[in-house]
Amino acid sequence: MANNRGRPQDPEVQQERKDKLIAVAHRLMKQKSFQNITIRELAAEAGMQSAMISYYFGSKEGLFLAMLEELSVQHFSALKLVTKSDDPLKGFIVTMLGYLQENDALSRFIIDDIIGEAGMLGKRFIELFPMQMRAFLPTLIEQEQAAGRIRPELDPQWCAFSLLNMILMPFMAEPVRERAWDISRADICSDAWADHIYNVFTVGVFDPIDNSSKVK
Repeated sequence: MANNRGRPQDPEVQQERKDKLIAVAHRLMKQKSFQNITIRELAAEAGMQSAMISYYFGSKEGLFLAMLEELSVQHFSALKLVTKSDDPLKGFIVTMLGYLQENDALSRFIIDDIIGEAGMLGKRFIELFPMQMRAFLPTLIEQEQAAGRIRPELDPQWCAFSLLNMILMPFMAEPVRERAWDISRADICSDAWADHIYNVFTVGVFDPIDNSSKVK
């Protein structure tokens, strides 16, 4: 019988082991920063030899790159589905909030290991998430403008960036949000919060009856 911890020859078994290592990396990322996760720990959690990480991914960084690529594919596949809904913008907000709730460690990972990181991990993250979002969301805004639901004179890219800030910032600034503003994680993961973002973004904060107070 082949050593369960060694190098399998079956391609399906190899893929299963890659998937297992990616799942372990994702799980450990919820507990600690990338810098504090060791190759030995990753291998032990997966029930494999440490050499398997280098064999499959080249390095610990390579494993986390593969994890980011998998998360990106899942994320943007889900977002593409919202473009076919009756209210794509609301669907986008709800999907984004759900994704951030399910992948809570991603916010810490971005802050601890991506922002200001000059290495391949940081560069690849920007390619997989922000740059793909820049291609996706302004197009969605333009579609909403064409449908008459967003003012046509607004810059789609600026609108998209503003909306992303409204969605992402509460997750990135958790200590400030909780200690200074007393807004809980349950609050920002609620349907009411999704409605709040949607209404502020699409309608604004002025009373629609008081037209004199609106900025032209």
